[in-house]
Amino acid sequence: SSRSSPRAAGAPRATATRLNAVWSNANAIREYHDMLSGQAAERLEDGPGVVLAPPGDAFADAYAELAPSSPDARLDFGAALPDSLDAAAYPALDEDRLKNYPVYVCVMSAEAAATLEDALDAIPEERYEDLVILQRGEMIEPALKRRGLGRERQTQATLYVGVNEYGKLEDDRCGLGEDAMGELKYAAESCVTGKWAGAVADRLRRAGFFCAEFFHRDWRRQMIEAVVFESVYGLVGAVHKNVPVSEVAEFFGDEVDDMLYEIQRGLRGHLAVTLLSGFEERMAAYAETQKRSKTDNREARASKTSPFRNNFFYAISTDALAKDFPDPSPMHTEYWEYASENGMLDD
Repeated sequence: SSRSSPRAAGAPRATATRLNAVWSNANAIREYHDMLSGQAAERLEDGPGVVLAPPGDAFADAYAELAPSSPDARLDFGAALPDSLDAAAYPALDEDRLKNYPVYVCVMSAEAAATLEDALDAIPEERYEDLVILQRGEMIEPALKRRGLGRERQTQATLYVGVNEYGKLEDDRCGLGEDAMGELKYAAESCVTGKWAGAVADRLRRAGFFCAEFFHRDWRRQMIEAVVFESVYGLVGAVHKNVPVSEVAEFFGDEVDDMLYEIQRGLRGHLAVTLLSGFEERMAAYAETQKRSKTDNREARASKTSPFRNNFFYAISTDALAKDFPDPSPMHTEYWEYASENGMLDD
């Protein structure tokens, strides 16, 4: 028989224990030294490229249209990449730029995430350097690293850009008032890192969207925050009958915050990263933006099969338990198993 709701059951919850990291990441020091010594990589501006995504991907179609002068070529996942862009279409570009163009891999939907690994395997390794991974909350880092991708120079973007019911892009960045110093605070700020970071930022800014350019370490922290948001809000909302994302914090804020604090502690031990202060406030504000209109209000959903969100955190928990360590995120484990047993998750 089905178990009762995790909160309704009132079962005692195990105390989470931090798994202390014993190493640190030297990338930040190297990046800072490179900047001081003038060795920072040349900033590449926006120009023509190729956009890859599943068929009918609304974000990819709209992003291709934002290219300067004329839309980028829009290809489906698995399609062969051209050896070179059309010289006649871009007479101002030299041969090197025609052959070395950005390849935008759009992972902005559940369908794209589900087919990403097959899409990556179809891309020749000589094109890896110019892959630009666009996503909004998928822990695809392990999948990239298995293919030698995802290093500091790999272009990766975390985009808080949604598609409304009319197929138009919207910037989900929202204000949070002023901080203690009187400076304006914001949530859901898109950011990018890597070789083609300038091109991505230029394209979005030209369309009126915000996009920051970060070193890899700082971008990675922002990416993980987006993954945590999608995982926690999606799971809590799914347990409560797929309420809209915009209502999760409003009606189930205590559950969200408890789960967030547990996952935050687990991140320190497993990924050696800590979310920036104020993440709860930022996530709650971003959730509100997901109600775009009375008829366009994103439902909270969680995928049972995707390895890039809740399964990633559940694997951390099961791995810790298998090694006789305490579960770093027992509440997430409890909710995930309850949702799995009661058919509350998408395939």
